[in-house]
Amino acid sequence: MAVKDYVVLMKPRVIWLLVLAAVAGYIFATAPRVNATRAVELALVGFLSTGGSAVFNMYYERGIDAQMTRTRSRPIPAGRVKPGNAFIEAIALSILGFILSYVWLGLLPMIFVILGWFFYAIAYTVFLKCRSWANILIGGVAGNAALLAGWTVVRPLDLEALLLSMAIYLWIPAHIWSLVIRAKDDYSRTCIRMLPLEINEDKAMILVAALNIFSNIYMLFLYLYMLSNIIGLVILLITVAWSSYYSVKAIIKPNREIFWQMFKSSSPVLTVFLIIGMVLSIIK
Repeated sequence: MAVKDYVVLMKPRVIWLLVLAAVAGYIFATAPRVNATRAVELALVGFLSTGGSAVFNMYYERGIDAQMTRTRSRPIPAGRVKPGNAFIEAIALSILGFILSYVWLGLLPMIFVILGWFFYAIAYTVFLKCRSWANILIGGVAGNAALLAGWTVVRPLDLEALLLSMAIYLWIPAHIWSLVIRAKDDYSRTCIRMLPLEINEDKAMILVAALNIFSNIYMLFLYLYMLSNIIGLVILLITVAWSSYYSVKAIIKPNREIFWQMFKSSSPVLTVFLIIGMVLSIIK
């Protein structure tokens, strides 16, 4: 038994953006006064709850993972972690995250933590992933819930919070569908339903590329609406231009390989948007 394998089950390279979103929601809501202890507590709760949902996803999809070249070396299908142990890890992390969210953050943040877990682990993973291509549109609400969990630590829900959370929601489908296009042959061997698998490939490429551009533009306009720092704007513009460049290339000449570049360049846009927003909210 390797501890590393149990960490891998938590998908740390995936969930860190949701943890960042939760912390960003808190800082957007409370800045310029920020309680560092509360931010750390929120990050830990996010790590436990999103990590727990990721482990559950790995446990539930172990059969699917075994069918795909991209995922067959993961700890469960490779035989390095027993399914029962993974299930115990998922439940333990999740429950601990729920309890700490109530103790440290309060009732409303806990509700959003649980909602985020439910939309990813149950709605997306169990009920929809093999039944409807709209799975990511519903499961993506987990992204909204992450930011709103942080926001509601200090402020009630309002239009600003919802607009901010939509930056994550709009980013998720283009990001995931880009990977699906790149690994279409792998996905086609499974029961997974995704939009790029359901429609003409060229149409899917154009649609996903356009959605990525729309997501980038939304974050840019949201920045202009909420913040006015020129240095931050330049940094965000460069990141948006980099990501959108691959989308434009995909629209002009659709091919699967360009979507790997689009997949890798989309995460920095959201990351830069959240980090710049947090920094400027604190120092303004």
